[in-house]
Formats: sequence, C-alpha cells, structure tokens
Amino acid sequence: MNKKLLIAAFLLTITLAYPRSEEVFEGRVFPANNRDYGELLTKRLKEAKKSVYMIMFLASYYPEYRDTSPTNLFMDELIKAKKRGVRVEIILEQSGDSRDSHSSNENLKAAMHLSAGGITVYFDPPEKTTHAKLLVIDEKIVVIGSANWSYSAMAKNNEASVIIESPELADFYIKYFEETRKTCPSSLRPAGK
Repeated sequence: MNKKLLIAAFLLTITLAYPRSEEVFEGRVFPANNRDYGELLTKRLKEAKKSVYMIMFLASYYPEYRDTSPTNLFMDELIKAKKRGVRVEIILEQSGDSRDSHSSNENLKAAMHLSAGGITVYFDPPEKTTHAKLLVIDEKIVVIGSANWSYSAMAKNNEASVIIESPELADFYIKYFEETRKTCPSSLRPAGK
C-alpha cells in the first residue's frame, strides 16, 4: 500500500471514530423541561428493548424514599431493563476535588444500588469532570439537557432537556460514550462479574 493511500485510510478511520461537531442530524425533537422530564424519560426506559447508555454528572439514590423518588424510579427502570436483557452501561462522575465530594458520594450510593441490580457502573478519572447528562436508548433516542438525576432537578429546578429521535445522533453519542468509557479507570461491577 502506498503512503498516500495509507494516510487517507488513517484519516478516514479518525473521521469515523471521532465525528465532527459540525455535523447536522435529522430527527424528531421533544421538549422535556422541568417536571415533564420524568414522565417522558420513564416511558422510554420502560420501552427500551436493546440498549441504554448513560453518562450522568449526578445520580442520587434516596433509600428513605425507595418507591417515591423519581430518580430511584429511573434507576429501577434501568435495573428492570437489564433484567429483561437490555444492555445497560453507565458512566458517573467521580470527582477528585473535595468541593465536589457531594456528587461523588451520591454517585457511589447510586452505583451501589445499580450494581446490586446487575449493572456495571464506570467512574470517570478523578482529575476529569464529566458534566454530561446524557442517555441513548435503543440506538435511536437521545436524551440530553441540564437535568441531573437529583431531587432538586426533578422537583424544584428549572431544567431544559430534549428527547431526540435520531439514529444518526444516537450513533454519534454512542461513540462519544465509548470514547469516554475508555478513559474510566474504575468501575463497580455486580457481584460475581
């Protein structure tokens, strides 16, 4: 293979592995602001058949509100999805900064609950802040916006999120998820795995 062909193949590989941000994707967009987020997300989690990829800055599990907290219910839907054969992969923030220890502690509680339900949870490097709030469901639905999985976000805050049905955008964010997961130095795995 000559040098020019080899360079062209390399550049094509890089282009496919790292999609450009300027790409335009088509799809249907549904606003999921404030309290609508929970209802719209829960519906899609219940319908998941193939996969759920999630990256979340803050995911809070509230044992004292086991059956009433929206975020607990989201996590329970992820566990149910896993049990029915859906591939579920999660990346959570793990801050090395003592100012952000609240999010790390909350994420550890959530990871323990999810792991007990059979889901492996990955943690980003402590020196990197993973501030994304992203889900990709069934390789066609992207949920992205400002909402963390916390009591404040679900019950009090003004949050702006969207649900986008677009296989092309979903593919873009699955690649983003996979690249982010490669940087994760630790994980919490279900017992026996």
